[in-house]
Amino acid sequence: MPIFAIIITSIFEQKPFMVNLRAACSKYLGKYLSYFMERNINTPGELRFIYLFACLPVFLILIGTKLLLINHHFVMLIINLCLFMLSVQILTWKEEAKNEYAADKRSFVNTYATRFFAPLFWFLVLPSAIGSICYLIIIHLSTELKAKNLDTMIYNHVVDKMLFYANIVPYTILFMFISLAGNFEEVTHYLLEQKKHFSKSFYFLESMLNQIVLIAIGKDKFQIDEIRYADKEVEASILNDERFTPEITAYIVAILYRAGLFFIGIVALISIAALF
Repeated sequence: MPIFAIIITSIFEQKPFMVNLRAACSKYLGKYLSYFMERNINTPGELRFIYLFACLPVFLILIGTKLLLINHHFVMLIINLCLFMLSVQILTWKEEAKNEYAADKRSFVNTYATRFFAPLFWFLVLPSAIGSICYLIIIHLSTELKAKNLDTMIYNHVVDKMLFYANIVPYTILFMFISLAGNFEEVTHYLLEQKKHFSKSFYFLESMLNQIVLIAIGKDKFQIDEIRYADKEVEASILNDERFTPEITAYIVAILYRAGLFFIGIVALISIAALF
């Protein structure tokens, strides 16, 4: 099922009907989440309950559907396929990487992690698309809460932590696959160094991901050209400014693409082994 869903989604993802369907899904999801955000949020506890009550109905509906259709495997297969196509974006990040005018040059790296890799991971871990749908709710809800300009202390203690716990396992696995796809020794060394500075924060995971993809492509590929740039005091932080060139983007896309193929390859082997 997972490999079949990945192939079908990849084929139809850029078709207008799929783009419109996902846009409609996002719109209705926003309306659904708005019911949980109408009241004022004053404490971390209230914020945690919003996450719980937003995910609970979806969990109960999907579990109930699975139990109700337990003897109707084909119908359940179609439902899971539809939910997969709505919650896991296979190639969106590659299209985003082609946007030379994006305000944030590193956005496609985060899109890869939060729209493709992590949802796919949770879809595989939990049954009936519960993992990928609940992950989608957590991401959307966190975005809405951030836009609501909550008290910084509340946000850091709850929203950032929720994103951390939802992403720590898939991000850790992603780090390992990126190391296999790129400079294994350097990436591994960096990961071991970061154990000393480990923080339970989604910002920490994002920062590590952005650094790892640069290390994976090789530091020699993003050194500052001193002849081209007069300011020699500027560090080579190409993910944050215009020095993030199309050439560098191509290197990073290749690394992420290979990491994804490694992951999908393992999923394929497990799926084949499960048939015997």
